[in-house]
Amino acid sequence: MGLIKLLPWIIIIVVALVYFSRQKQRREKEQMEEELCEMRRRLEERERNRDVASSGEMAQCPHCGTFFPKNEGVVKNGKLYCSKKCARLD
Repeated sequence: MGLIKLLPWIIIIVVALVYFSRQKQRREKEQMEEELCEMRRRLEERERNRDVASSGEMAQCPHCGTFFPKNEGVVKNGKLYCSKKCARLD
């Protein structure tokens, strides 16, 4: 008779454990998918940067020395700067 009284509680506990286990798996899967998307984004950005750098269209900022794509530069007094801030400070 005692086992029959415990059976509903055992079922409830098993169902809860299965539910929480699946929730945890779902969260871990979503986190892994987010990390994979971030890694892909970084790889694409790195390849884009590599393409720009290898195309020979880079320039060096006369103020800070940073290399940047020429088409993104700011011209001031005939010099090409990496940003408006560097152009203003030089």
